[in-house]
Amino acid sequence: MSQQIHCRSCKIDTATPSMASLIARHTDPHGRLCCATCGGTDTFLQSAQAPGNGTRHETWIKGIIPIDTKFADAACVPFVFLVADAEGGDVTGIAFKYYRNAPSNGGRAKAKRSHGGPVLAQSQLLSLVARLVSAGVVSNRDWRDLLRTSNQRPA
Repeated sequence: MSQQIHCRSCKIDTATPSMASLIARHTDPHGRLCCATCGGTDTFLQSAQAPGNGTRHETWIKGIIPIDTKFADAACVPFVFLVADAEGGDVTGIAFKYYRNAPSNGGRAKAKRSHGGPVLAQSQLLSLVARLVSAGVVSNRDWRDLLRTSNQRPA
């Protein structure tokens, strides 16, 4: 499934042949999409349905963070999209997704909606949270506040 990336800096559109290629060749170490031409931060538009009411809204995808798995040859590779509500906006959320590795017969990897989401081991969850902090989606302060309040809850 080809993905179109639009660079806001140099105004060039780039097509990638697959999700695996998009993740490997068009993201920086923090998971943010980056332009192969100028290195600028990119977005690409994905239409999505709002939960429950069937209306459509635009989601701007700002980055992709793969979720570490124990199996390098897993048939389904989970990841999260870093999403924003506006083209120029900051990341406001994440969307769990996965893609199927290309079959040995030469088929293509396709991004799929996560039905129920991937099952994450504790180490995978912590790794994902660390990547979200690194990408600036969750601040160190937010994370510390969450830990502090969760430790104060009665058992």
